[in-house]
Amino acid sequence: MSTYVVYIDILFLLNFCLDFTLLAASGRFLRRVTPLWRIALASLCGGIYGVGIVFPSLSLLYLPPAAILISLILLLLAYSYKSALAFLKLTGAFYVIAFAMAGAVMAGATLLNNSVIPSGSFSAMKWITLLAALPVAFIIARRGYTAARRGWRKEDFCLRIEIQAGGRSCHLSALIDTGNDLRDPLSGRPVVVVGYRDVLCLLPQRIRDAYARHSGQPDAVLHDVGTALDSDGWTRRLRLIPFASIGKRYGMMLGFRPDSLTLFQEDTRITSVAMVAIAPQGLSHNKEYQAVVNPEILGAAVKEEASA
Repeated sequence: MSTYVVYIDILFLLNFCLDFTLLAASGRFLRRVTPLWRIALASLCGGIYGVGIVFPSLSLLYLPPAAILISLILLLLAYSYKSALAFLKLTGAFYVIAFAMAGAVMAGATLLNNSVIPSGSFSAMKWITLLAALPVAFIIARRGYTAARRGWRKEDFCLRIEIQAGGRSCHLSALIDTGNDLRDPLSGRPVVVVGYRDVLCLLPQRIRDAYARHSGQPDAVLHDVGTALDSDGWTRRLRLIPFASIGKRYGMMLGFRPDSLTLFQEDTRITSVAMVAIAPQGLSHNKEYQAVVNPEILGAAVKEEASA
């Protein structure tokens, strides 16, 4: 009969890391936003649960029904939900990634001749086998979202945003677009692309006049505004943001740093740090949306209390 030496601290740390990876990757798969401390708290509970397997008196807690129940509790701790459907979607993503990671762990163990792994335990698993699973989780989380969205409704990717700058604000309908990966080259902030006419109310008159004089050419507008007296502080907000599109390998848009960006998803208000880039010709001829949101903005956002 084989004997295994179990180190409680290592077992706890392995389970904590695994649960943290699973929960974070599941949320990223569905572009769900949650504070990092909630994922850490759920992972802490998962790590404690994983350690309990070494106590024979707790064996009933490691039967499949109990293990599934514990995983659902961890998901409830890590994320908030507006509906049962939202919870089911995240649960499905969680188990898809978990099964893929389990396959990677077994493959890594086989390659390293760790062919015997105690059922329900990570006590005999080397760190290198766990590392084999981590890339799998993040590849699925990053690529799976793009594949899954093909079968989802367009409405799932629409939201409202509020941009505040210089004491003014505007509300726009926006589209979450995985094709928008623009970032401000100076600050590294992700970018929201908006139509010029849709944010006209935010811009001071001198910037509007510069747009009119230079037909919206961003470099000329920035030079014109930069040579004038910066009485309202807008010159310090402005940036040139490079982009590439079909038929235009190198392009520039005039961007500005807002005071705040607020995103509204159902009844949830989310604030984030981002840059706003202005598309002179607008974005949509049928006016379905006035802004295109980089998904990274949601990943870095901070969820606040629900607002009307």
